[in-house]
Amino acid sequence: MKKWVMMLQGALMLGLVAACTTDDEPGVAGGKKGYATGKITDTAGNPMKGVEVVIDNTMFHASYSLGVTDANGNYEIQLPSVGTFMASAQIVKEYNGRRYEQDLNPDVFEPFSIDGAVRNFQWKLTGLRPEGEGYFGATVGINKALYSAIYDDENIEFTLTPVGNLIDGSKGKVLKVKPAQGYIEDIPLGRYEMSAYYNGEAGKMPLKLRDHFSDDAYESTLVIDFEPSTIWGRNSFYISYTE
Repeated sequence: MKKWVMMLQGALMLGLVAACTTDDEPGVAGGKKGYATGKITDTAGNPMKGVEVVIDNTMFHASYSLGVTDANGNYEIQLPSVGTFMASAQIVKEYNGRRYEQDLNPDVFEPFSIDGAVRNFQWKLTGLRPEGEGYFGATVGINKALYSAIYDDENIEFTLTPVGNLIDGSKGKVLKVKPAQGYIEDIPLGRYEMSAYYNGEAGKMPLKLRDHFSDDAYESTLVIDFEPSTIWGRNSFYISYTE
Protein backbone atom coordinates (compact mmCIF):
# COMPACT_ATOMS: atom_id res chain seq x y z
CA MET A 1 0.00 0.00 0.00
CA LYS A 2 2.83 2.39 0.91
CA LYS A 3 4.49 1.68 -2.46
CA TRP A 4 1.32 2.67 -4.36
CA VAL A 5 1.02 5.89 -2.34
CA MET A 6 4.60 6.82 -3.19
CA MET A 7 4.04 6.08 -6.88
CA LEU A 8 0.86 8.21 -6.85
CA GLN A 9 2.69 11.07 -5.16
CA GLY A 10 5.47 10.84 -7.76
CA ALA A 11 2.97 10.94 -10.62
CA LEU A 12 1.27 13.99 -9.08
CA MET A 13 4.61 15.77 -8.73
CA LEU A 14 5.48 15.06 -12.38
CA GLY A 15 2.07 16.40 -13.44
CA LEU A 16 2.61 19.54 -11.39
CA VAL A 17 6.03 20.15 -12.94
CA ALA A 18 4.58 19.65 -16.41
CA ALA A 19 1.77 22.10 -15.66
CA CYS A 20 4.25 24.73 -14.48
CA THR A 21 6.48 24.42 -17.55
CA THR A 22 3.88 24.14 -20.29
CA ASP A 23 3.96 26.59 -23.22
CA ASP A 24 0.24 27.27 -22.71
CA GLU A 25 0.72 29.85 -19.93
CA PRO A 26 -1.18 33.07 -20.67
CA GLY A 27 0.94 35.46 -22.76
CA VAL A 28 3.93 33.10 -22.93
CA ALA A 29 2.90 30.63 -25.64
CA GLY A 30 6.08 29.51 -27.34
CA GLY A 31 8.08 32.12 -25.41
CA LYS A 32 9.84 32.61 -22.09
CA LYS A 33 8.06 33.60 -18.89
CA GLY A 34 8.88 37.14 -17.82
CA TYR A 35 10.38 38.07 -21.20
CA ALA A 36 9.32 39.61 -24.46
CA THR A 37 10.78 37.52 -27.25
CA GLY A 38 10.41 37.27 -31.01
CA LYS A 39 11.96 37.38 -34.43
CA ILE A 40 12.28 40.19 -36.98
CA THR A 41 12.37 39.55 -40.72
CA ASP A 42 12.65 41.69 -43.84
CA THR A 43 10.18 41.92 -46.72
CA ALA A 44 11.48 38.63 -48.14
CA GLY A 45 11.27 36.79 -44.80
CA ASN A 46 15.01 36.90 -44.04
CA PRO A 47 16.20 37.61 -40.47
CA MET A 48 17.26 41.18 -39.71
CA LYS A 49 20.22 41.77 -37.41
CA GLY A 50 20.68 44.82 -35.19
CA VAL A 51 17.06 46.01 -35.17
CA GLU A 52 16.06 47.81 -31.97
CA VAL A 53 12.90 46.60 -30.24
CA VAL A 54 11.11 48.87 -27.76
CA ILE A 55 8.97 47.48 -24.94
CA ASP A 56 6.83 50.34 -23.67
CA ASN A 57 5.41 50.08 -20.16
CA THR A 58 1.93 51.53 -20.65
CA MET A 59 1.35 51.91 -16.90
CA PHE A 60 4.17 54.43 -16.42
CA HIS A 61 5.06 57.51 -18.42
CA ALA A 62 8.30 57.32 -20.44
CA SER A 63 9.13 53.87 -19.08
CA TYR A 64 10.47 51.36 -21.57
CA SER A 65 12.98 48.57 -22.12
CA LEU A 66 15.17 48.07 -25.18
CA GLY A 67 16.65 45.11 -26.99
CA VAL A 68 18.44 44.39 -30.28
CA THR A 69 18.07 41.43 -32.61
CA ASP A 70 20.95 39.00 -33.03
CA ALA A 71 22.34 37.53 -36.25
CA ASN A 72 19.30 35.26 -36.55
CA GLY A 73 16.85 38.13 -36.13
CA ASN A 74 15.88 37.06 -32.60
CA TYR A 75 15.51 39.25 -29.51
CA GLU A 76 14.87 38.64 -25.81
CA ILE A 77 14.02 41.43 -23.37
CA GLN A 78 13.41 40.90 -19.65
CA LEU A 79 10.30 42.65 -18.40
CA PRO A 80 9.94 44.74 -15.23
CA SER A 81 8.01 43.17 -12.36
CA VAL A 82 5.12 45.66 -12.69
CA GLY A 83 3.27 46.91 -15.74
CA THR A 84 1.52 46.14 -18.96
CA PHE A 85 3.45 46.37 -22.19
CA MET A 86 3.36 47.05 -25.93
CA ALA A 87 6.16 46.06 -28.28
CA SER A 88 7.30 48.02 -31.34
CA ALA A 89 10.20 47.94 -33.78
CA GLN A 90 11.50 50.38 -36.37
CA ILE A 91 14.35 50.65 -38.84
CA VAL A 92 15.94 53.71 -40.44
CA LYS A 93 16.97 53.46 -44.10
CA GLU A 94 18.91 55.89 -46.27
CA TYR A 95 17.45 55.86 -49.77
CA ASN A 96 18.21 58.22 -52.66
CA GLY A 97 19.62 60.84 -50.31
CA ARG A 98 16.68 60.73 -47.88
CA ARG A 99 16.30 59.21 -44.44
CA TYR A 100 13.17 57.13 -43.92
CA GLU A 101 11.88 55.72 -40.63
CA GLN A 102 10.14 52.43 -41.30
CA ASP A 103 7.79 50.96 -38.68
CA LEU A 104 7.73 47.17 -38.71
CA ASN A 105 4.53 45.15 -38.66
CA PRO A 106 3.80 43.05 -35.52
CA ASP A 107 2.14 39.68 -35.90
CA VAL A 108 0.10 40.47 -32.76
CA PHE A 109 -0.92 44.03 -31.90
CA GLU A 110 -2.06 43.62 -28.29
CA PRO A 111 -0.77 44.58 -24.84
CA PHE A 112 0.71 41.88 -22.61
CA SER A 113 1.45 41.35 -18.93
CA ILE A 114 4.56 40.69 -16.86
CA ASP A 115 4.17 37.01 -17.77
CA GLY A 116 5.70 37.88 -21.14
CA ALA A 117 4.77 37.38 -24.76
CA VAL A 118 6.05 36.55 -28.23
CA ARG A 119 5.92 39.43 -30.70
CA ASN A 120 7.36 38.87 -34.17
CA PHE A 121 7.83 41.73 -36.64
CA GLN A 122 8.20 41.99 -40.41
CA TRP A 123 9.18 44.87 -42.68
CA LYS A 124 6.28 45.57 -45.02
CA LEU A 125 6.14 48.04 -47.91
CA THR A 126 2.36 47.96 -48.32
CA GLY A 127 -0.76 47.06 -46.38
CA LEU A 128 -2.97 48.46 -43.65
CA ARG A 129 -1.20 49.28 -40.42
CA PRO A 130 -2.10 47.33 -37.26
CA GLU A 131 -4.28 50.04 -35.74
CA GLY A 132 -6.32 50.19 -38.94
CA GLU A 133 -5.34 53.78 -39.70
CA GLY A 134 -2.92 54.54 -42.49
CA TYR A 135 -0.77 52.29 -44.65
CA PHE A 136 2.78 51.09 -44.72
CA GLY A 137 3.03 52.37 -48.28
CA ALA A 138 3.60 55.96 -49.41
CA THR A 139 1.04 58.50 -50.63
CA VAL A 140 0.69 60.76 -53.67
CA GLY A 141 -1.54 63.80 -53.26
CA ILE A 142 -3.37 64.87 -56.45
CA ASN A 143 -4.07 68.55 -57.20
CA LYS A 144 -5.73 70.25 -60.16
CA ALA A 145 -3.84 73.09 -61.82
CA LEU A 146 -5.48 76.49 -61.49
CA TYR A 147 -6.75 76.67 -65.08
CA SER A 148 -7.43 72.98 -65.66
CA ALA A 149 -10.99 72.08 -66.66
CA ILE A 150 -10.69 68.54 -65.24
CA TYR A 151 -12.42 68.15 -61.89
CA ASP A 152 -13.18 64.43 -61.89
CA ASP A 153 -9.72 63.15 -61.01
CA GLU A 154 -11.16 59.68 -60.39
CA ASN A 155 -11.14 59.36 -64.21
CA ILE A 156 -7.38 59.97 -64.36
CA GLU A 157 -5.19 56.90 -64.60
CA PHE A 158 -1.64 57.31 -63.33
CA THR A 159 1.23 55.07 -64.32
CA LEU A 160 4.14 54.76 -61.88
CA THR A 161 7.23 53.09 -63.30
CA PRO A 162 10.00 52.23 -60.80
CA VAL A 163 13.34 53.95 -61.35
CA GLY A 164 15.86 51.56 -59.78
CA ASN A 165 15.07 49.23 -56.89
CA LEU A 166 12.61 49.93 -54.08
CA ILE A 167 13.79 50.91 -50.59
CA ASP A 168 14.18 47.27 -49.54
CA GLY A 169 16.36 46.49 -52.57
CA SER A 170 13.66 44.56 -54.40
CA LYS A 171 12.57 45.18 -57.97
CA GLY A 172 9.33 47.13 -58.10
CA LYS A 173 6.41 46.71 -60.49
CA VAL A 174 4.75 49.16 -62.86
CA LEU A 175 1.62 50.46 -61.15
CA LYS A 176 -1.51 51.70 -62.93
CA VAL A 177 -3.73 53.39 -60.38
CA LYS A 178 -6.59 55.87 -60.00
CA PRO A 179 -6.88 58.33 -57.11
CA ALA A 180 -9.59 58.21 -54.46
CA GLN A 181 -10.62 61.45 -52.78
CA GLY A 182 -7.54 63.20 -54.10
CA TYR A 183 -4.94 60.62 -53.07
CA ILE A 184 -3.15 57.53 -54.32
CA GLU A 185 -2.30 55.51 -51.22
CA ASP A 186 -0.20 52.51 -50.21
CA ILE A 187 2.54 52.78 -52.85
CA PRO A 188 5.67 50.68 -52.17
CA LEU A 189 8.35 53.20 -51.22
CA GLY A 190 10.68 53.85 -54.12
CA ARG A 191 11.55 56.33 -56.85
CA TYR A 192 9.06 56.43 -59.72
CA GLU A 193 8.55 58.04 -63.09
CA MET A 194 4.90 59.13 -63.28
CA SER A 195 2.65 59.79 -66.27
CA ALA A 196 -1.11 60.27 -66.51
CA TYR A 197 -4.09 59.98 -68.89
CA TYR A 198 -7.56 61.40 -68.53
CA ASN A 199 -10.36 59.11 -69.69
CA GLY A 200 -13.14 61.53 -70.62
CA GLU A 201 -16.02 61.68 -73.08
CA ALA A 202 -13.62 62.64 -75.88
CA GLY A 203 -11.47 59.59 -75.23
CA LYS A 204 -8.05 59.11 -73.68
CA MET A 205 -6.03 62.30 -73.31
CA PRO A 206 -2.47 62.59 -71.92
CA LEU A 207 -1.95 65.03 -69.04
CA LYS A 208 1.05 67.04 -67.91
CA LEU A 209 2.42 66.93 -64.39
CA ARG A 210 4.69 68.84 -62.04
CA ASP A 211 5.70 68.99 -58.39
CA HIS A 212 2.81 70.81 -56.72
CA PHE A 213 5.14 72.94 -54.60
CA SER A 214 7.42 74.04 -57.43
CA ASP A 215 7.30 76.55 -60.27
CA ASP A 216 8.67 74.03 -62.77
CA ALA A 217 7.11 73.66 -66.17
CA TYR A 218 4.49 70.94 -66.64
CA GLU A 219 5.91 67.85 -68.34
CA SER A 220 4.49 64.62 -69.76
CA THR A 221 6.47 62.61 -67.18
CA LEU A 222 7.62 63.43 -63.67
CA VAL A 223 10.16 61.64 -61.45
CA ILE A 224 8.98 61.55 -57.85
CA ASP A 225 10.88 60.95 -54.61
CA PHE A 226 8.70 60.73 -51.53
CA GLU A 227 9.31 63.16 -48.69
CA PRO A 228 10.00 61.35 -45.40
CA SER A 229 7.47 61.61 -42.59
CA THR A 230 7.08 60.09 -39.14
CA ILE A 231 3.29 59.93 -39.62
CA TRP A 232 1.97 56.53 -40.64
CA GLY A 233 1.52 56.21 -44.37
CA ARG A 234 2.51 59.82 -45.05
CA ASN A 235 5.83 59.48 -46.81
CA SER A 236 4.35 61.63 -49.53
CA PHE A 237 4.68 63.56 -52.78
CA TYR A 238 2.19 66.09 -54.14
CA ILE A 239 1.62 66.64 -57.84
CA SER A 240 -0.44 69.01 -59.96
CA TYR A 241 -1.95 68.06 -63.31
CA THR A 242 -3.16 69.99 -66.34
CA GLU A 243 -4.21 69.34 -69.94
